[in-house]
Amino acid sequence: MKIEEQYLARVLERIRGAIGGAEEAVRERVQTLDEQKRYLWENRDIDPQEVRSVREGILNIHATGESAIARRARLGRMLDNPYFGRIDFRESSGGSSVGSGEAVPIYIGIHTFHDFDSRESLVHDWRAPVASMYYDYELGAAAYVSPAGEVVGEISRKRQYRIRGGRMEFMLESSVTVHDDVLQRELSANADDRMRNIVATIQREQNRIIRDVEASVLIIQGVAGSGKTSIALHRVAWLLYAQKETLTSRDILIISPNKVFADYISNVLPELGEEAVPEMGMAELLSEVLGGRLKYQSFFEQVAELLGKPIPGFAERISFKSTLDFAASLDRFVLHLENDCFCATDVKMRHITIPREYIGEQFRRFHRMAIRKRFEPMAGFIADELDIRYGIVATTAERNFLKREIRGMFAGGAGDLQLYKAFFEWLGRPEMFRLRRGHTLEHSDLAPLAWLRIALGGVKPRAGVRHLLIDEMQDYTPVQYRVIQRLFPCRKTLLGDAGQSVNPHGSSTAETIGQVFAGSKVMKLCKSYRSTFEITEFAQHIRPNDELEPVARHGEKPRILQFPTPETEIAAIEKLIADFRLSDYKSLGIVCKAESQAAELHEKLGDADISLLTSRSSAFARGVVVTSAHMAKGLEFDEVIVPQATDDNYRSEIDRGMLYVAATRAMHRLTLTHAGQVTRFTYS
Repeated sequence: MKIEEQYLARVLERIRGAIGGAEEAVRERVQTLDEQKRYLWENRDIDPQEVRSVREGILNIHATGESAIARRARLGRMLDNPYFGRIDFRESSGGSSVGSGEAVPIYIGIHTFHDFDSRESLVHDWRAPVASMYYDYELGAAAYVSPAGEVVGEISRKRQYRIRGGRMEFMLESSVTVHDDVLQRELSANADDRMRNIVATIQREQNRIIRDVEASVLIIQGVAGSGKTSIALHRVAWLLYAQKETLTSRDILIISPNKVFADYISNVLPELGEEAVPEMGMAELLSEVLGGRLKYQSFFEQVAELLGKPIPGFAERISFKSTLDFAASLDRFVLHLENDCFCATDVKMRHITIPREYIGEQFRRFHRMAIRKRFEPMAGFIADELDIRYGIVATTAERNFLKREIRGMFAGGAGDLQLYKAFFEWLGRPEMFRLRRGHTLEHSDLAPLAWLRIALGGVKPRAGVRHLLIDEMQDYTPVQYRVIQRLFPCRKTLLGDAGQSVNPHGSSTAETIGQVFAGSKVMKLCKSYRSTFEITEFAQHIRPNDELEPVARHGEKPRILQFPTPETEIAAIEKLIADFRLSDYKSLGIVCKAESQAAELHEKLGDADISLLTSRSSAFARGVVVTSAHMAKGLEFDEVIVPQATDDNYRSEIDRGMLYVAATRAMHRLTLTHAGQVTRFTYS
């Protein structure tokens, strides 16, 4: 232990020295910037070429200054916790699988720290190839892939540390990836107001996902509490490290379920030393494809209606539009439009009649282009042919006339919405399309309409996106994924859990998504780390999952509390809130089935220190939070209360899903309250 403390002291001393150097570099650049700006101000009559040169120099100094500031911040964080693990690796020689040289200690932390005086790396970045052995191997034979090829050898020692505030709290010898004691201590910690990095406790199966390089489309099916979102973000951080020459955070886009969730996860990448990446919602993306001109029902509004009193046929319409067969029907309709809906006619220009057969031939000539994209090149080609064959040089007005005539030959030339309605008539299912009051689209129509627009008019891939991350993948339909496929022809990571769908009428499984993306790879995360064994077992009664493996972290059994009236239930919830505030827990989620119920309960509680999270919220809140199960997806709380857990409130399949999501948000304590008959889903 004394040797380890000496090494820690040495590392911290060198880090402090590096911080001093970084601060000096920042001061020098600030001073140089001031001097350059003063020079420009005092010499306003200098040559314009020199002005440009000085300004370019200022920009370069600014950029290097920002780099120095970022390095100083990174080093400052390392003072608190410079590393968390160590392996002693002996590289083999002569083809032997067992190391034969001297074992080299390799310390692993969030960031690399290289001591330029001794010319050695005192700490290795967890993403470095050599660090992969810490996660993948026990003591004995081990290997990693370096830029020069595979390196084999032997791990003779593995240690894990807990360092906080630059002080070593404990050290453990370990023969496995992450010692149970360390994992249990991390899992037993209280929830923060943001998702945390998990580099010190990454498990072997998680590490395989993070470092996967083969899959162009990686689909992560993870059970509730398996850490799939965190793993996906660590994968992004690893990609940014492994491909630092060609990939930046600006090249990555996250499709996130809502703004609150985006805020909740926003801390992970900066903690790992990377810039936050852009994010947007699926509906926002689809609306952009449609030009932003149409009103539509949001996904939250769709789910809210399903949880309440949906209009006749609503659930059936959602289910109808959420299958691979429906996506294939859209393709067949586009083919029908191409084969049967372009009715060529003769066109007269000056003394020449252009035969309809010739125009039809040109329509087929440009078959590689989307239908609506053909008209202009067709008109241009025909006009050029008139010049070549007959010496008729078409004027701009004549070319535009020809283009209008050709466009009018396409019977699908009506607006997108009219054509979409015609699609259902062509299917013989006109009842499957219903426009709401105020010409508002149902949410399930947004993606099919966008796909039809893309198929007929073509689309340019979204520029600048080289890796796409999609969370809550189960909540999107095959047609939505078809749109994604056209907009983003880049590598992708998708993650979610079919068991946590908030809309059983319109959800997708990993297998369904895999059929949309050819060559995709499905990887599963089956261990649940978030909740205690008792909470996980309780949730399994709500929605059984044979693949789920709970981690054996024990705690209180979930409580189901019955009250004679709704008023006494409210009073009991107020008492539970008071007890929470006296506890060591940091977060309490009061998770209702629907957003309207959450708003009503929040008003009745009447406590200014209790936050209400709705679909209109943009940031996660600390302390006591009242929200809906839909909004709570992806979040976690030390303690969860599920009010109104009656059989009247939770009785349908979508209700079951909401109850499962609510229960699995709890890390340490779960309480269900009800006034009336308890829901049927709390027992099997």
